[in-house]
Amino acid sequence: MSRDQITITRAEAIRQRRESEQKRTATRKNPPKPKPAGTRAKIATKTLRLTPASSTRLRRRYDIAMSATPRRAAGIPAFEIPAIAIPEVRYGPRWISFLLLAACIALIYAMFNAEAYVVQSVTILGNQRIPAGEIETILGVRHQPSFLLNPAQVEYNVLVAYPEIYSVDVKISLPAKVVLQIHERQPILAWDQSGVVKWVDEQGYAFSPRGAVAGLAHISANGAAPTPLIVGITPITIGAQPFITPELARSVAELAPAVPEGATLVYDPEYGLGWDDPRGWHVYFGQTGAEMPVKLEVYQSLVNHLMENDLQPAIISVEYPSAPFYRLNE
Repeated sequence: MSRDQITITRAEAIRQRRESEQKRTATRKNPPKPKPAGTRAKIATKTLRLTPASSTRLRRRYDIAMSATPRRAAGIPAFEIPAIAIPEVRYGPRWISFLLLAACIALIYAMFNAEAYVVQSVTILGNQRIPAGEIETILGVRHQPSFLLNPAQVEYNVLVAYPEIYSVDVKISLPAKVVLQIHERQPILAWDQSGVVKWVDEQGYAFSPRGAVAGLAHISANGAAPTPLIVGITPITIGAQPFITPELARSVAELAPAVPEGATLVYDPEYGLGWDDPRGWHVYFGQTGAEMPVKLEVYQSLVNHLMENDLQPAIISVEYPSAPFYRLNE
């Protein structure tokens, strides 16, 4: 059977067409040299015979040329799918820092809201005349986070509110524990001047009376006592203030037991401490309690001498035991 009578398959037809196209392209690029005249070119041709079935198959074939030119360059509207960038998760030191920060934030939140760190009550020790509930109300620390409290501020608030307290030891610990050790001033006399009564302690500091104190000496003042001079000590700006000298305060405490029954201790800016004797005269012992036992002996001797001589004194002064004097009623 000859080759022309063989039915060409579709693949073979495509291969033959490509070979012919390649030959035509090569011819255009490298045109053949002109042949001498008289020479006749011989062109070999092949006759392709197709059966009806194969020709029908080839006629139904569709070849679509796809251009490599972008749609936008060809004038065709381009449809682009937006690119989605997914970040790459990497674990490093920053993750450790983030975890530590998150843990600190959670811890701070828990400390602000946990009952273990919120003050529910205050323990107050050493108070005698001031109720603990009153002190706790002044503090205002209940329902506050304990780690935000300042012991110095708590101490300042107590001393400002209560002059009768001279020192406060504040201890704040976790969780939510506040302890106050109170040291109250102990009055030794009640100073009554122009109807205003103040309690005075041994150091000469005055504060308002509170409650009752047994054995407190009461003194009626005809004028203000000399202002005490504090040398080399920073003046106190809060709490109780110096009212009289410590020597004068101690003199009152020493003189009070010697006051006769029915007499009242008095203070005169000119003559000092003394009392109004029920027998009708005023006796003074000076501004200080120095040599008080000697002064009392001299006073008793002088009274005996006046009574023996039937003399009625108006004023007796033993401020200076070596030079006492008296003044008779006119």
